[in-house]
Amino acid sequence: MISCEAVSKVYPTRSGEVRSLDHFDLKIAKGEFLVVRGGSGCGKTTLLLALGGMLRPSSGRVMLNGEDLYAMSSQERAKVRSHSVGFVFQMFHLVPYLSILENILLAHPGKVSRSVMDRGQQLISELGIEHRVHHKPAELSAGERQRAAIGRALLNEPEFLLADEPTGNLDPENTAEVFKHLSEFHRAGGTVVVVTHGHAADAYSDRVIRLDQGRLVEINGERESTAE
Repeated sequence: MISCEAVSKVYPTRSGEVRSLDHFDLKIAKGEFLVVRGGSGCGKTTLLLALGGMLRPSSGRVMLNGEDLYAMSSQERAKVRSHSVGFVFQMFHLVPYLSILENILLAHPGKVSRSVMDRGQQLISELGIEHRVHHKPAELSAGERQRAAIGRALLNEPEFLLADEPTGNLDPENTAEVFKHLSEFHRAGGTVVVVTHGHAADAYSDRVIRLDQGRLVEINGERESTAE
């Protein structure tokens, strides 16, 4: 479904180049729940943004359903993102002056129809925050805000979800709640990629990979060679 082919991402700095991804190869199957684990600065977020069509690699290709994401125009890539990709971030990124329902509906790229409104209401109910539908984000707990962010990511019925440390600010109870909803999306046939420094997602995953300095160095505990 989606793959990285010799993907590198290099950032120029005053002290020289910083290589966030280093000739990175990865294939993610349709319907897979993949966990990408690694410490701060290992390239996890860069990988996630590249997979989602939000960060152009310095070299290499990111392929989605047989098409090169970065050979597309920015408009074509934005259309793919709006229909195929849902993002969940550690810091929620909810608009503070909008209600929870309005935040979820923001994901829709066009005019909000009755069916889109109904979809938003359905998600709010499924996520257990129907009592917060007209509340602003500041009036919600961290766990409720993350569930609202998941609702926004799911609104357009994407093919896959990309989650960047989705439980980094949550207690164990809310962490389990978030992974329950990601797992439900996965069981329904969706593809999930979670990047994290911890192990909370492992129990829900089909596969765990580890990144170190922009390279794949381990899969499910077994060492693998990396490209030079």
